[in-house]
Amino acid sequence: MIFSIKNLVSLQKLKVIFKNQYIMIKTFLNTEQVISVKIKLIILFLFLFSIDLVFAETIFIFNPETRITRIRKVKSGIENHLKSKGIHTDVYIFVKSEDFENSVSRLKPDLAIVSSYYYSLMASKYKWHAVLSGHKDGEKIFTKVLVTLKSLNNPQQLINKNLATVSLGASSLSFIDSLLPSGLSTENIHVVSVSKDIDAMIALAFEQVEAAIVTMASFNKLKKNNPVAVKNLHIMQKLNPIQYPKIAVFPKVESIEKLTNALKEMPYNGKTKIVLRFFGVTGFTHNNNLGDNK
Repeated sequence: MIFSIKNLVSLQKLKVIFKNQYIMIKTFLNTEQVISVKIKLIILFLFLFSIDLVFAETIFIFNPETRITRIRKVKSGIENHLKSKGIHTDVYIFVKSEDFENSVSRLKPDLAIVSSYYYSLMASKYKWHAVLSGHKDGEKIFTKVLVTLKSLNNPQQLINKNLATVSLGASSLSFIDSLLPSGLSTENIHVVSVSKDIDAMIALAFEQVEAAIVTMASFNKLKKNNPVAVKNLHIMQKLNPIQYPKIAVFPKVESIEKLTNALKEMPYNGKTKIVLRFFGVTGFTHNNNLGDNK
């Protein structure tokens, strides 16, 4: 952020200043001159008020393993929550990493909410630092599993086969590669992108694909609710643990505490519940509260 009226003086104080100045001017000027000065003061006040809107905080979001639904509600949910805290923001949600990267130099974001994988991948380029980490009921990591048909029992049997997983297409391939067992990569399997874990599981249950990457929670939920659907499936392997998304601040950004505190205070209910579910978390907390200072 380059400038904000809140860095100068509060709007309430400005009102008091203008009122006092008007009273002083009124004492020495005639009626016509007073009206002219009053109009000019009003215009000046409106201009100063608009500065806070023009120079809003800019937030970028890129989470390649997220669900890709309800993007508009997520954007408005964040902006409205922060507005209720007196913080004006412009939120941009990116589906492609190249769009995110091309926009950084153009829009100069103050803060980004990104997947932990992408945060680490781009740390040397952006020199950003994480101030908050996502968690789910206090847990800082989650686990995905490789689920396959029971007829398959070795990861190498998946070479040239179809695998369904939640992803954003090509933008997610590097992330998927980081999860796959040794010997497998997105170059020797066919990735089928879906928007939800349940879609991946159903595709596998109907043998439209040979494997799926889903969270352990999603697999257990389907197993409990529809055991018939998973009777021919099994967990071949637990995959590498994944940290929840990070909230990172770009270099040379100052006075960000109010914004990060407001994000930390987002409740897991109402309209902000949609926002937090979008990131697969129940809240954000300071890194040191999770034992992670990276």
